[in-house]
Amino acid sequence: MTVYEILTYEYDLPLLKLLNRRMSELDCAYALETIAEGVVMKIRGEKPEDAAAEALATVLGRDLRYFALAEYADALPLSLSEKQSVLADALEAAQCREERRILKQKIADYLKTHRTLVLEGFLRFRMQEFLMLWELAVEQAAARVLMNKEYGELIETLRRFVNGRTSRVDALSVCIHADGTITLSDENDVHIEYVDCTPDGILNLLVNMAPGKLTVYDLSGKEKNRLTEAILQVFGDRVKLYR
Repeated sequence: MTVYEILTYEYDLPLLKLLNRRMSELDCAYALETIAEGVVMKIRGEKPEDAAAEALATVLGRDLRYFALAEYADALPLSLSEKQSVLADALEAAQCREERRILKQKIADYLKTHRTLVLEGFLRFRMQEFLMLWELAVEQAAARVLMNKEYGELIETLRRFVNGRTSRVDALSVCIHADGTITLSDENDVHIEYVDCTPDGILNLLVNMAPGKLTVYDLSGKEKNRLTEAILQVFGDRVKLYR
């Protein structure tokens, strides 16, 4: 029987419960015992380091990932709700990048010559590439949150501008075609076709015209078309939408 000590001096987590859950998924004889600052793992059979590494790879790569990402997110100069949004986004992104096979091999190699493993020490000094990926996931999630925040502020500004502006056109129709082209039509059946105009360009044009009524025909085939969503947010009750 091979005995390992798995310790943590910083993380307040139910280590015994986590290890028991991960070890129970494996086909091996084991016993766990709580000690000060950690858990003793007793494993019977050939290559016990492989079984221990399998369980610890999940604990380090999944269970402790949350603590690491939360630490990164908490250091951001954002509100609590924004930090929570960043953490949720980063957790999903980090899960997609998970490389448990590499991590398992690292742990197995370590346990061949060591019988004690400190979780935070192993995480910081032997999983630096994982930490870099997790930190990058948080940074990218924070960038998306800030971009969405800025976009929301812009939409709100445009909405207020439209509501306080005298309409230059009574009614206007916008047809968004599947090929990306856009056709504008007024109440006099004057048609203007835009081939290379960006959604932002069309939105700015509509804001300046401030139509009293706006009919949008979204033929893009997309579940959420960026221009359509922006028009709905800016013009609100003025819009009648057909998909």
